[in-house]
Amino acid sequence: MLAELPPPIPGQRNGDRAHPGSNLIHDEATLKTLYALATALGRPDYAEAVDQYLQQFATHCTETATGLFPWGEHSFWHLTEDRVGNSYVYDERYATLGQHLPATHDHLRQAPLWLWEKLWQFNPRCVERFAEGLDFHWQEGKHEEYIRHATIETRTYPGRGERACDFPRHGGFYILDWAYAWLKTGRADFLQQVHTMLDYWWDKRDAHGLLLIESRCPPGNDPDFHNMNTPGQTLSLATSLLESAVLVEGKDSQLAVTMRERATVYLDGFFAAPHDLKRGVFALMARRDDNTLTEAMPVWGSAYGVWPASYVALTCLCANRLTGDARLLAWAQAVGHGYLAQPFPTGLAVPAMDAGLGLGLLADLYDLTGEAIWRDGALTLAETLVAAYLDAPLPRGAAGIAWYESQMGPGFLLHALARTALLAENRLNCPLGADYTAR
Repeated sequence: MLAELPPPIPGQRNGDRAHPGSNLIHDEATLKTLYALATALGRPDYAEAVDQYLQQFATHCTETATGLFPWGEHSFWHLTEDRVGNSYVYDERYATLGQHLPATHDHLRQAPLWLWEKLWQFNPRCVERFAEGLDFHWQEGKHEEYIRHATIETRTYPGRGERACDFPRHGGFYILDWAYAWLKTGRADFLQQVHTMLDYWWDKRDAHGLLLIESRCPPGNDPDFHNMNTPGQTLSLATSLLESAVLVEGKDSQLAVTMRERATVYLDGFFAAPHDLKRGVFALMARRDDNTLTEAMPVWGSAYGVWPASYVALTCLCANRLTGDARLLAWAQAVGHGYLAQPFPTGLAVPAMDAGLGLGLLADLYDLTGEAIWRDGALTLAETLVAAYLDAPLPRGAAGIAWYESQMGPGFLLHALARTALLAENRLNCPLGADYTAR
């Protein structure tokens, strides 16, 4: 590991980095890839290595005061000091302001079901305690407003701030987590949490079915967020509901029906946003009052809060697999054509995650359609990405930099490269599925 923390690349925040440590949410795409390669290459040692990682995490790193895991956006497991790590200590903004922020839980991405199954296998109680700990995202113990941040090492509920900082996608993450924990434990309080969160955003949608990026954000606090709908996060919540419906339908069919009905409304909201597929404009944010586009997603390169279009396109494909909605496939294909048309940029520090998800989108389009254009495009892009990122034993964290860094998402690049190669060899029998967690 690097002894010194390199300066952040443009668009990266020091308070999101895991120096010097391990972040399971950063690593899950790599771990998923290793499991598949263990089968494809006859390398059982790959699967054994992942099991060792996950068993150590589940049994050694999860005994926090709240049960919340040291993972996600602002925390990690500090490997050299063998404790919960706090990313905020690397962010000069907080030191300058004289603020001391405790280690903070933020999901960052959806924890996939295969990962929950593995953690349950190694330590069921850590999964149950995590589901209990999610309650600390509710403000002051009440279920009226949640915050996507919660303290890990102190059993305290957040107070009401000037803005909500809730974000729709996080509500979907928690629903899937609680639904899994309910099925495993049968605990009624977890089921009640699912229902409470299911209702949280329902009455906050607009006439189109779109959701605000934050349910409460005064105009003077953050003009970029005030009164702004977020199509991608509306889609993210819908997709988590669709996955949760599959999970619960065998035990509570009416709950599954409600999840799917509401997901359908949110999907309609996503398509009502001011996208222009013919011109390659993919709406990131739009004003709630008149549905006017304020920011679009780029194809290459990202900054905090600005997703490349591949992130949302892959979520479309996940939802398409669950619904068969042709609109979702068409939206993803429009983004895919953007990646075929726009060459990989030079002189831009593209994070490995953005490159990997762009390649992953082309690979998944080939898997779904069987059309050679997506396979050929993926193979061509893969050659470019190998040259840009894999000229050393570890992948570069971003194009043009000289170090590996998990926060930049190299696991998604490794996953996409492996999936592209395996699909090109045998599309009908690929052991590595898509990764839809970046939503």
